[in-house]
Amino acid sequence: MRRISTRQLWILTLVLLLIAASRAIRINDFQLDNDEIWSIWQTMGTPQQIIQWTSPTENPLYFLLLGAWKTVAGFDPFILRYLSLLISLPGTVFMYRAIRRIQGHSAGILAALIYSVLGINIFLSLYARSYVIAYTALPASLWLIHRYFDKPRFSRALLLALTFAVLYTATITIVPAFILLGLYTLFVYRRRILLWWLPVMILLLLTLPDILINKLQQVSNHTAAPRLAVLPPLPAAAFDLFGYLTSSPIWFLMLALAIIGLIISWRTPKRNQAQLTTIIFWLAWVIGVPILLYLLEPRLGFYALKRYAWWYVFGIAIFTALGIVRLPQIGRRFTALVFILVAFLPLRLNDFGYIVTPLGENLKWLTQHIEANDALMLDPNISCNFPEEWDYYRQLYFPAGLRYVDQPQDARRLWYVASRDLPSQEVEKSLAKDHLPGRYVGPPGCFFRLYEAPPDAVGVLYPNGMRFHGAEIMDGDKPLNGTPVMREGQIFRVRLWWSVDKQVDLDYSVSLSLSRVVIENQSDSAPQIVYPEDAPNETSRWQTGQIYVEERDLQIPYPYSRGGLALNMALYWFGDNQRLTASGVAADGNRFLKRIEVVAW
Repeated sequence: MRRISTRQLWILTLVLLLIAASRAIRINDFQLDNDEIWSIWQTMGTPQQIIQWTSPTENPLYFLLLGAWKTVAGFDPFILRYLSLLISLPGTVFMYRAIRRIQGHSAGILAALIYSVLGINIFLSLYARSYVIAYTALPASLWLIHRYFDKPRFSRALLLALTFAVLYTATITIVPAFILLGLYTLFVYRRRILLWWLPVMILLLLTLPDILINKLQQVSNHTAAPRLAVLPPLPAAAFDLFGYLTSSPIWFLMLALAIIGLIISWRTPKRNQAQLTTIIFWLAWVIGVPILLYLLEPRLGFYALKRYAWWYVFGIAIFTALGIVRLPQIGRRFTALVFILVAFLPLRLNDFGYIVTPLGENLKWLTQHIEANDALMLDPNISCNFPEEWDYYRQLYFPAGLRYVDQPQDARRLWYVASRDLPSQEVEKSLAKDHLPGRYVGPPGCFFRLYEAPPDAVGVLYPNGMRFHGAEIMDGDKPLNGTPVMREGQIFRVRLWWSVDKQVDLDYSVSLSLSRVVIENQSDSAPQIVYPEDAPNETSRWQTGQIYVEERDLQIPYPYSRGGLALNMALYWFGDNQRLTASGVAADGNRFLKRIEVVAW
C-alpha cells in the first residue's frame, strides 16, 4: 500500500465533513425511543452504579462513556446523540482504509460513502445506544484482519482481538457478523486461517467470563423463544429486509449498477484472482445472508426485529462499492454524487425505533403553556406510561419538578393526560361540567388537555340566582398573573365565570367598564358565552350544574396618560337598568375586578 496522497487526503476529509454535516442537521429529526431513554436514564448515577444497573444482556462500556459525556456536556437529546455522531465518524475512515487496502482509493471512497448513507446506518450513527460502537468497530475489524493476515505480528493480533472485544461489548446481535468475517478469511487467505489462533485466544481471555456468566443463558433463552409470526415467501421477505435496512428504493438501482460494473469489467487473469475471490464473497454476503436468516428465523428472529440485522448492510456497502468502482469514470462520479444527496434526504428514521411515544414532544410543548401552579392528573391506562421516560423528561424540561394530583379538585388548572378510552372520556365529561377545556396536544393514548376551574370555586351569589365565580385578564390563552401593565390604546381580553343556582327568570346583561375618576371605556351586553359551545347568551336559558364562561374585549383609551385604571363589573336587567347588589358590590352597583397600570408618555 502506498501512503495516501495529499489529494486523496483532501477528498477523504471532504467526504467526512459532508457526512458529519448530513448527520448534525438531522439529530433532532426523530424522537427518542424507549431504548435510548433507558440508556440515558441508566447513566444517572456513579460509575459503580452504572455498572450495577447494566442488564445481563448488555455491557457497561457504552453506558460509562455516555455517563461521562453527559456529565461534561449535559443531557439534552441533541447533546447525547452528538456523542454517537462523533463515535460514528471514525467508522467512515475505517471503511475507507479497509477497502482501499484491497481495491484502491476510489473503491475506498465509494465504500465509505455508501456505508455512511445507508438508512439503518444513518439511524445508528445518531442513536443513543451502543450500536454506534459496533457501527465503527465493524469496518475497523475488517481493516485489521487484512493487516494481521497480510503480515502477522503480535501487536496486530492484539489490536484485532481488542476490536472484536469492543464489537462483542457493543451488541450481542453482531455475533453472526463474527462468523461471516471468519468465513471471509477462509475464502481469501485459505490455509492462513490458522493464524486466527492468537487473536482468538486473546479475545477469549477478554470475553469468556462474560460469555459463561451472562451470554450463554441469554442466547439459550433467545433461541428457545417461540416465534409465531408467519413470514412471506423467501423472495418477498428478502426484498423487504433489504428495503427496510437501506430505506430507499434507490439502493436496488445502486445494486444493479454494481452488477453492471462487474459485468463490464469481467476479467479473470491470474493477477486478479484475489480480487475476484473477494467480490464473490461479498456477492454471496448480499444474496446469502437474507436466505440464511430466513432459514434460521425460528431460532434467531432477525426478520421479526429487522434492525438487529443492521450488520447485513456492511456487506451491501462493500459489494456495491467494488462493483461501481468498475464503471466508467463518469458513472463513478455520478453515483458518488447520488450517495452524497442520499445522505441529506429526509428519511423517516423513526421507523427504526423500538418504542416511540409522544411523551417527549408533549412535555416539550407543555413548557410553553404550563403555569406555576398547574398540576397533572394521569389516566392509569395511558400508553406513554414508562416511568423512566417521565423521570428523564421531567429532569430535562422541568428541573424544578412537576405537580401531580389524584383528584381534579386539588388543582385549579389541571392537565389531564388521557388515554381517550371509555373510562377516560367519562372523566373528561365530568370535568367539562365545572372546568373549561383548553389547549391540548398529543394523539389518543397520550392526550394532554388543560381543564380550568373558575378562579373562585364557591363564587358570589346574586339575588337573581346567578353566581359569579371570578374574572381574569387573559395573556393569550393563559390568565395574566399579577397586576396587568398595558399601553394606551391596547386591546385586551377579559374572561368572566358564571353558574346559576336556579332557573333565572330574566335575561340579564353584564357591564364591564374602565374608570379612573369617570368611566373611560365600557362594554354592555348580554353575556358573550364562549363555553360551553353553542350555549345560549340568554341567562334565562342557563342550566344548573354547568359552568358558563364569557369573554369580551376592552381597549385602553388613546391617547391616555400614565396611571391606574379600575376594571369594574355590574349585573343588571336592561328592562329597568337597576344594578343588582351582592357581597363585594359597591354602592354604585359596581364590583371591582382588577387594577390595570397604564404606562404612557
